[in-house]
Amino acid sequence: MVDLISSRTMNIMKLGMDGLMERQNAISANIANVMTPNYQRKEVAFESQLAEIIENDNLKNYIKGQNSIKYTPQTVDDFIAVTPSSQRQLTVQEKNFLQTNLYSKYNPQVMDDVFSGPDSRGNNVELEKEMMDLTKAGTKFVILSNLEKRAFEGLNEILKGQ
Repeated sequence: MVDLISSRTMNIMKLGMDGLMERQNAISANIANVMTPNYQRKEVAFESQLAEIIENDNLKNYIKGQNSIKYTPQTVDDFIAVTPSSQRQLTVQEKNFLQTNLYSKYNPQVMDDVFSGPDSRGNNVELEKEMMDLTKAGTKFVILSNLEKRAFEGLNEILKGQ
């Protein structure tokens, strides 16, 4: 049976929402410290981690596809003739890779922004930029949550038999 709730898309949407929530927390801290002397604004990076997870998940699916039998038997004798030995044997590295949980290594990185120049108080927070970044992160979060809601509504319709 396919586990529809734990699908790849749902997992990736959850990770994206977690990253955006972490980003919103960092932006809120930046806004709260806009007047704090020597405060260094925080940024959150997670998009490259998500891209790597998607790429590795694609590789897992490719390896699985290369090792599956794509044969439709025409007769009972044809079905019996198909044996697991007709599959390529996985290497130890492939077996280990297929068993890894790609999602467990996800960790949005909160870091100081060292590229923005500080003002006379040593603070590098620009309120207008933080407000725009907060709006962008909030909009992305709403989009992902709406997509997740639609997925669950679709699942609910399937369960109800509609």
